[in-house]
Amino acid sequence: MIDKELIHQAAEDIDIFEADLTEEFERLRKPQPRTIRRWPLAVAACAAGIAFILLMPPRRPPLTPPLRGEHMRWESLPIEGEVWRGSLEAQLAHQQEIKEKGERLAAYVRKYTTNEMQ
Repeated sequence: MIDKELIHQAAEDIDIFEADLTEEFERLRKPQPRTIRRWPLAVAACAAGIAFILLMPPRRPPLTPPLRGEHMRWESLPIEGEVWRGSLEAQLAHQQEIKEKGERLAAYVRKYTTNEMQ
């Protein structure tokens, strides 16, 4: 015959096992809080920062007036409405250069238009 104590012990073990299973089932059914990992966000932020730096347009050097006695060239002219304030000497030299070029052009035109009309 089976001992009554063994049967009683087995019944208690089954009850404990069922309680553990029910508890585990309830725990698994609850929605788990979603954890956000921070290291992928940090990597993405660093990559965006590096891309921003690499894709930035280059800096333009500041405009400086020409040195004393140096003529103003087209490359040193202001861009997009900036005001260039150079020395008076450089401006006068530039005007003289333009005047000389105009005189040479006028002489060239006179020479070749006069020859064709004769």
